[in-house]
Amino acid sequence: MQRSLSGKIVLFCVTFAIALLALREWNLQPDQHLHIRFFDVGQGDSALITTPGGKTVLIDGGPDWSTLQELGTSLPFFKRRIDLLQLSHPNLDHLVSFPEILRRYEVGGVLLSGVDHSLPRYNEVFALAKKHAVPIVRVSAGNTVDLGDGVTLRILWPPERMPVGFSREANNASVVFMLEYLGKRALFTGDAEKPVEETLVRSHLNLKADLLKVSHHGSLTSSTTAFLKAVSPALAVISVGKNSYGHPRPEVLAALQRVGAEIRRTDEEGTIDIVW
Repeated sequence: MQRSLSGKIVLFCVTFAIALLALREWNLQPDQHLHIRFFDVGQGDSALITTPGGKTVLIDGGPDWSTLQELGTSLPFFKRRIDLLQLSHPNLDHLVSFPEILRRYEVGGVLLSGVDHSLPRYNEVFALAKKHAVPIVRVSAGNTVDLGDGVTLRILWPPERMPVGFSREANNASVVFMLEYLGKRALFTGDAEKPVEETLVRSHLNLKADLLKVSHHGSLTSSTTAFLKAVSPALAVISVGKNSYGHPRPEVLAALQRVGAEIRRTDEEGTIDIVW
């Protein structure tokens, strides 16, 4: 009798676990919506775009392996492909997990600005891409990446040739792009600083966006008043963790409030999932 009861309990537990796994897999299947997930990776950047049809673009890889854990909870169990890795710029708080992702996942391509840098982890990305025959695509202003399903990434910065007075220093060579989908727009800024923002405003580009990924974790190096007015976001997402820099700075939070943006932060909410 005791053995029979124990067997039923084990069978129930196994069946329940399988049902939970099946429900999880069902919930992670393409749902005909665009998802933008800003991962909680601490003091760094990492975000996953999933198109209505299920294509995936990983923007930056965080300061540690947290991105790998986040991918494990955001992608179906058997999905081992990421269509694009997009590196905003070669700083460690944006790229640490990229080499391991290139080892563990089938990757369709790597997008970056091509800025020169001697950082070993950055060079490892190139070496592993070559080893696994993953194309490296250097993008510049004017390029457009069509992901299908009406989703495009329009590259706004950096230009093919940097303007006079600009070096190809990593932050100001950040890839800045506008994601566009069915009239919705999200502006991703990497760690671009004031000189980039000022140049974009002077260029008279249409910077208006529904969502702004706030540059440089809310540092005073970015988020100028003119730039925020040009973008005029309804929602501003700050990817930030415990840090000694005072990020996000109160002045930046105040500037975002002045333009009417709702502010959401990964250090307060954890991973933030925007669904369009």
